[in-house]
Amino acid sequence: MSWSVGAVARRVGLPAPTLRSWDRRYGIGPSARTEGNHRRYTAADIGRLRLMSRLTATGVPAQAASEVVRALDDDAVAHRLEADAGSGGSGGSGGDEAGPSASGTADAIVAAAAALDAVTLASLYRLALRQWELTTAWREVLAPALREIGRRWSDGSLGVESEHLASELLQSELRAVVHAHRQRLPGPPVVLATADNEEHHLPLLALDAELARRGISSIFLGSRVPPSAMVGAVRRARPHALFLWASLRRPTSEPLWAELCPLDRPITVVLGGPGWPDNVDVPDPLVTVQRVHDLDSAVQVVLDEVEGPERSSVSKGRVV
Repeated sequence: MSWSVGAVARRVGLPAPTLRSWDRRYGIGPSARTEGNHRRYTAADIGRLRLMSRLTATGVPAQAASEVVRALDDDAVAHRLEADAGSGGSGGSGGDEAGPSASGTADAIVAAAAALDAVTLASLYRLALRQWELTTAWREVLAPALREIGRRWSDGSLGVESEHLASELLQSELRAVVHAHRQRLPGPPVVLATADNEEHHLPLLALDAELARRGISSIFLGSRVPPSAMVGAVRRARPHALFLWASLRRPTSEPLWAELCPLDRPITVVLGGPGWPDNVDVPDPLVTVQRVHDLDSAVQVVLDEVEGPERSSVSKGRVV
């Protein structure tokens, strides 16, 4: 079954001149032909128009949106539209009255990064952080977009400049959240750092932003912190907990544990990221190690420490 441009315009709620312009300029148009050689839209073509419409409705330039749409096969387009409908995006013809969907916003971020459109990219980050709670925005929008940008960089379809732009602008937006919540609760802070071989710290910054939203004091040390410097900060600040991020593989014999011994008080070390080994042998009985696998669980573990859980109920000197 196929449709004319006029029928499709009524079906998707877009003017026929817009459809002709998208076809002429961006290659998002009809793919079928009648016996009289008239071009007609198929159901798959209409799906591409709907996705293009949703991306441009979030502020993505048409050229960047068309690159995203053309990069997806028919099944991927259909899956994206279904995901949008299931997460609250408009499922009917003609737009996004119900607000942007998480998957659509993630797609738009990837498109803006590919186009090196810094203004749109920053706007999309701010939109995500306004539209959803920070942990939800990270889980459903920001982290998926970053993974897709990284995947495209790995397969050569996206330049490293796009990856750097996306990362730098997101750092700026997350730091803005931190700065907007300067008032923190009194008491010992949480120390946030990456492993000493780690270059990237966006997940760490996302945690700092969520803790700031909740009024939890933190000391953000950032990336590539030598173990001796990290331990020095822990001894001086006497924090509730130390959170360490590692995406790169860490040795089974972690040098940090030797640096931490001996301590004069209990501390919980929270390990996040895929770089940590499955088995962590901590020699000091005052050190409790907890593993977390996402931002939500990291926030919860830190909150438990700040709120003063019963220390007697937590196993010491091992991973829990």
